[in-house]
Amino acid sequence: MSPVGLSAMTKLAPVRIAGLVMGVWFLASSVGNYIGGRVSSFYGSSWPVPSLFGAVAAFGIVAGLILLALSKPMRRLTEDPQ
Repeated sequence: MSPVGLSAMTKLAPVRIAGLVMGVWFLASSVGNYIGGRVSSFYGSSWPVPSLFGAVAAFGIVAGLILLALSKPMRRLTEDPQ
């Protein structure tokens, strides 16, 4: 996923800040990995497993619905003006 994401970032970012946007891509990956590690610490310790997996599934469904709602505006941003 990283090569595809970096390619999209360099294609969509303005030329002046392409390096900054690629850095933000790596920062977002590291923050996501950190949050994933923190959530995995709940496994078997404070949350019962069905509740933990339910919360992860609910978060995934909500994130998917948000991305679905934003797909048309994002598609318009990626089109080449001619």
